[in-house]
Amino acid sequence: MNPVHIFINGCSFLTDRKKEGVYTHTGLELAKFMDLPIAQSLAAGGRGNKRISFTTKVWCEKNPELAKKCFFLIGITSGTRFDYPTNDGYKKHKFPSLDTTWKSFSPHQNPHVEAFFKILFGFGMDIDQHIQIESIDTIIDLQNFFQAKKYPYVMYKTISDTRIKAKDVKVLFNAIDKTRFFKPETSHYDYVLENKLVANMDDPHPNTQGHIEWASQLKEFIDANNLRTI
Repeated sequence: MNPVHIFINGCSFLTDRKKEGVYTHTGLELAKFMDLPIAQSLAAGGRGNKRISFTTKVWCEKNPELAKKCFFLIGITSGTRFDYPTNDGYKKHKFPSLDTTWKSFSPHQNPHVEAFFKILFGFGMDIDQHIQIESIDTIIDLQNFFQAKKYPYVMYKTISDTRIKAKDVKVLFNAIDKTRFFKPETSHYDYVLENKLVANMDDPHPNTQGHIEWASQLKEFIDANNLRTI
């Protein structure tokens, strides 16, 4: 059965930026191109991949009949964002369908993280490899989930991570179903920078045209690979 709705999850690249005059995003534009209403968008600015994976699966289990009718659009964000659930109901009003609320921190921006691991455990933390693992593990986890559930989907990177060097990370990168992962070697962030489609260079996010062009290319990729079915 072809999907009759679209589900969206990711970071701020899948939300609008009204303060910068951007009232749309790639998910909205892709929904228009595919002529599908949006069943749910759980994209949240500043959050990471653990939240994307967890909230997507929770929503599907809470809404099994609707999930069966959805096409899933997942924007994999930077692995530099380490998500954790909060006990203060942080921004609960934005996602009333979810009980868990989230915040994130960036260990690569904190010089004390490596020192903490050395003091506590007697060895250092490979932050670069951890960043790559945060992304690749989410991709493989969601890929397996969608395949098991037989949910049609497409994924892509909203923001690129550091170049993959770790051999074990490369093994899982090679296991990505590239027919359902759009431009795995690059990201939407890279595209809008290269093509000068940024709304604000102080905090680079796509302008309206940057979202429309990326969504158009996604639609072509979806059609070329017959991704509406699985």
